[in-house]
Amino acid sequence: MSRDKEMPLMEHIRELKDRVKVIIIAFVVAVIFWLAFPANPASILENVEFYEPMISLILQKVVADVGGTQLQIIGCSLTSPLEIIFLGAVFLAFITISPVVAYEIYAYVDPALYPHERRLIYGFVGAFTSLFAAGSAFGYLVAAPLVMRAMLFFFQLASITPTVCAMDFYSLVFTTVLLIGVVFTAPAILVLLIRFGIVSTRMFSKNRLYLYGGLYILVALITPDGWLVGNAILFAPLVVLIESALLIGRRYEKKREMMAVVANPGAEHCKFCGAVMDESSPFCPKCGKSNV
Repeated sequence: MSRDKEMPLMEHIRELKDRVKVIIIAFVVAVIFWLAFPANPASILENVEFYEPMISLILQKVVADVGGTQLQIIGCSLTSPLEIIFLGAVFLAFITISPVVAYEIYAYVDPALYPHERRLIYGFVGAFTSLFAAGSAFGYLVAAPLVMRAMLFFFQLASITPTVCAMDFYSLVFTTVLLIGVVFTAPAILVLLIRFGIVSTRMFSKNRLYLYGGLYILVALITPDGWLVGNAILFAPLVVLIESALLIGRRYEKKREMMAVVANPGAEHCKFCGAVMDESSPFCPKCGKSNV
């Protein structure tokens, strides 16, 4: 009997190990691709001595899109080019294998889900992925260039030649893109928590000032230039996304409250949130408001 109990657990562990192995292999292959695959295969036939990997082309584009022509990027150490190339390959490999990671997670949890849970997870994964992609694009196209422009402005105020170490430049760009992509996924997580009943929209409505105050501090940390305009440009779309998530969350709460009324037609319900009232107290056990 003990063996019957242990076998399912061992099978789950074995399957998890296989899923993780696939992700690791995909990651290694992606890193090798960005480090070794030539940016222009035809150029190798024309000039065998010159070999430019794919990551080199991407790094050049990052400098052109974000650094501009006024900022001079220099190598501050002998090993910085190698470190930057490897860092860029790892960063791009994570982005490249994201569909593989999503599929392996789906394949692992799908057999254990009920049909309604599958619909919920599918919607969450789609929204999470879309918001992360939108946030990453926003970080690369808007936030990172703003940081560099603010840096150039302060260089000019101090009458200093605008130069920056290559590692600092690429680390700032990659970190900004990644963190903003993660922050943009907050609405998807918020809607999921509301649908599971873990948090309520009323809690956010009551503490909206503290929520957005903390969010602005987080935005200021993500955009380390300290520029008020740059922080506002990132803060505004996040406020719109969170308010949209709260509107969607309220729809699910109203639907859940209506289902509770239908399931308990004879019970007394809170006139504010629709929860079943406790006969011994005039205060709602869910929202805490008095119904007297």
